[in-house]
Amino acid sequence: MRPVLRIVLASALIACGGASRAAAPADSLKARDGAGMPVRGGTLPRSDTLTVRTSHSPSLAMLLSAVAPGAGQLYNRSYWKVPVVVGLGLYFASTWLDQNRRTQDYRQQYAASLLPGSPRANESAQLLAEREFYKEQRDTFAWYFVILYFVNIADAYVDAALFDFDVGPDLSLRVLPLAPGPAAPSPGLTLRLGF
Repeated sequence: MRPVLRIVLASALIACGGASRAAAPADSLKARDGAGMPVRGGTLPRSDTLTVRTSHSPSLAMLLSAVAPGAGQLYNRSYWKVPVVVGLGLYFASTWLDQNRRTQDYRQQYAASLLPGSPRANESAQLLAEREFYKEQRDTFAWYFVILYFVNIADAYVDAALFDFDVGPDLSLRVLPLAPGPAAPSPGLTLRLGF
């Protein structure tokens, strides 16, 4: 069999398998107890309160955020994060452009002050200090922009990976006294986190 034909056949089988699983009625879903174990002989009833959440691909969310910052947040349905990412990105980029313009301006003024017979020859130290200040500010905002870019990608990944995470009402934290015994020679506390 040709490699292209194998790929097409495998893709068709995968697509048909996914479509048949997606078309399964809600009646056939097995009921689960609080620990996530299937309940013997139980099925979930069909009702309007049954919510099926689709899982999100963390790699697709990362790719979207890498191509267009904020797109991964849109994919994850975290709509409030999009203006934060885009707004901070625009602020850092516009500030970088402004600081870069000022750096170039003071670089030219400093170079002109070093020419013989320049009326601003006595201001060259001040112009050099101004140029270095704006250069440092420009570089700082470039780092802010790069950090925001990678935090945006990491946020999209984590949000997509935890998209199906369910914090149910049975989440509890208990602090229990630990009685002294052979395993623990002195009294203490035990923390138990139940899901």
